[in-house]
Amino acid sequence: MDIFGSTDPRMMPKHFFGGAVHLDYRTAIRGNPQKQNYSVCPRHWYIDADFNCARCRREFTWTAGEQKAWFEDYHFWIDSHPRLCKNCMADRKHLESLRVEYDSTVAAARHRGATEQKRRVIEVVRELEAAFGRLPEKMIEMPLIFGPVLVI
Repeated sequence: MDIFGSTDPRMMPKHFFGGAVHLDYRTAIRGNPQKQNYSVCPRHWYIDADFNCARCRREFTWTAGEQKAWFEDYHFWIDSHPRLCKNCMADRKHLESLRVEYDSTVAAARHRGATEQKRRVIEVVRELEAAFGRLPEKMIEMPLIFGPVLVI
């Protein structure tokens, strides 16, 4: 008796690959449920799955090896799957790090008023604006914080 695809990867629950445009069962590698974070249904197999990126809409493959790492090494919740391709994920992480840099640089510039820090804030703001098209109101009000130093 096959329970949740324990003997055949084709019998795994379909929700494991919700949104996938293609599954390649030839790439199946055995999973280890003892290392997984699940409540009812473990993954007995990992298989290459193709998804469309939620950001750029390009198709990307989530490999069986990547899945094994996600679920057995990093202990992601077993029902997880990627929404973004590697390039879009890298872009998102870069923008998140810019936002963190922006916050810390603005705080330091407010306290010490160093011109170089203010220039770096401007560079970060320009890069964020290029990525998003429009900045949050809080960031638009920056000239009031820094005064005429912002004019470069």
